[in-house]
Amino acid sequence: MLAGILLAAGGPAPPARASVMVPGSPIRPKDFALIKHDGYYHVFFIVNTVGSAPGGNEVELGHAISPDLYHWTQLPHVLHSDSTSWNNSHVWAPSIVYKDSLWWMLYAGTTLITGEYNDTQRMGLAVSSDLMTWNRVEHPVFDATQVPWTWVDSLSSLPAFRDPFVMPDPTTPGAWLMYYTASYGPDSLADVVGVARSTGDFTSWTDVEPLLETWRAYTFNPVTESPHLFEHDGLWYLFISTDSGQPLTFYTTTDPLAAPSGWTYRGRLRSMLGYDTSTWYASEYLRDGTRDLFAFANGDRLEFHEIEWGAGWSFSLLEPPYFHVLGMNWADSSVTVADTARLALRTANWASGGPSLRTFVLDALGNETEVVPESLGLASHPVLASDQDTLAWLPQRWPRVSVRDTLYVMRMIVRTADSTAEAAPIAVRGVAVPDTSHGGDLPPWPNEPIRRPIFRTLSHSPMGGAPAAVVILPDAADARVDLYDVRGRRVRTLAAGRLPRGATVLPWDGRDDAGVPRERGIYFARLVTGGDVRTGRLLLLAR
Repeated sequence: MLAGILLAAGGPAPPARASVMVPGSPIRPKDFALIKHDGYYHVFFIVNTVGSAPGGNEVELGHAISPDLYHWTQLPHVLHSDSTSWNNSHVWAPSIVYKDSLWWMLYAGTTLITGEYNDTQRMGLAVSSDLMTWNRVEHPVFDATQVPWTWVDSLSSLPAFRDPFVMPDPTTPGAWLMYYTASYGPDSLADVVGVARSTGDFTSWTDVEPLLETWRAYTFNPVTESPHLFEHDGLWYLFISTDSGQPLTFYTTTDPLAAPSGWTYRGRLRSMLGYDTSTWYASEYLRDGTRDLFAFANGDRLEFHEIEWGAGWSFSLLEPPYFHVLGMNWADSSVTVADTARLALRTANWASGGPSLRTFVLDALGNETEVVPESLGLASHPVLASDQDTLAWLPQRWPRVSVRDTLYVMRMIVRTADSTAEAAPIAVRGVAVPDTSHGGDLPPWPNEPIRRPIFRTLSHSPMGGAPAAVVILPDAADARVDLYDVRGRRVRTLAAGRLPRGATVLPWDGRDDAGVPRERGIYFARLVTGGDVRTGRLLLLAR
């Protein structure tokens, strides 16, 4: 239903304003995460409420979604501060990554406990299966006491330790890097960007180093916050927000962990763009197919632009395309050359443009060979009649073979020219081998609602690195999760009580209920909740 609301909001003419998300007065969005899932853009942002009472501001994250970056729908806020949790004061600066078929949010939270913590900033972790319901990890996963070069004083509200940005470590498969803002110990009145590394366990981070090129000795500004990085043609870009008249500042390097001498200071973004950016801050980046998007906070809104790369390291900013393909799918995963295949397309703002399609034939190893769509009988620029349209295709095979040739099965992929959408492969067979297997219609947006419990296992959880069971519930419910050995003997209870709606990750440390380490091998997990019983298998490799 939401998909229909979002699509109906579009029209044939672009809006007068740029592509912006405005949550509406009195909310002013601040640091945010921009991601794309199932064709839709999501932003999660700090809710800064203008005129709110002291202590009652920036206590939750807003969530908005768009099919095209122009029309936005506000969804319920997520991850509120919790008086019973360690982040009982503020919630800031989300960074979201996808791992093990779950969404993981690293964020900054603050703790206010009289005589112990005075709005102390630390990093937290939350998990979601659908981007709607987020369940946080009970304890902070990274704090300044783990970093020897930071200023640590839990009784002062001044030390900074916030604004995480998480990305895969390009030098070590399976590892992750976190860039963040911290107060520099030798100069406690100034911030620098710090770097930490995880081997894949998002609850365990180790200090790498401070990026001293972000210290005020180099930037001439004591405030350095909201770091994020992205790569283009082998060059890494580090953006930060400072307290200068033109806040957005950036550097380039070939090594995202380089010493100061390995970074080139490019100065303020305004100097490259050639126009005023004095109200821009907390920028973000998203790789969207072959397109690069650059976004930032600006007063009461978030703005979104497409990067147009220039010579060397420079770029300019354009408005993103108004027409957008959200998704496409074949009605059947296999057809014959005598059938009519049907490709369903979900788009936004169909009347303002149309899709540009590319086709690729796959060999037995999955290697792609691009083939002009018209040589397969498919239009490369089909004309649409609505935002939810179906294209009819009379299949042809490449290379050309007899329609009676039943040995050659052509597998083909269709994707948009900018690679922002792709249909699953379709197989085209000779007429003597009909195949009526059905691939199903496009799933409703954004996810089919969870109606029954989902239970699965992870071999290496981002919460502790150990094996884990994952319980996804449509509503909060009493649940029990037990582990059994191959002989059917119960060895450990991972959960017995009320579990929240959404995803709950239950790591196993490899010990039984008595705390005795178990032998390596296969174990079985069983979920019992209400009238549902689900099972899964865990492989314990090491403790």
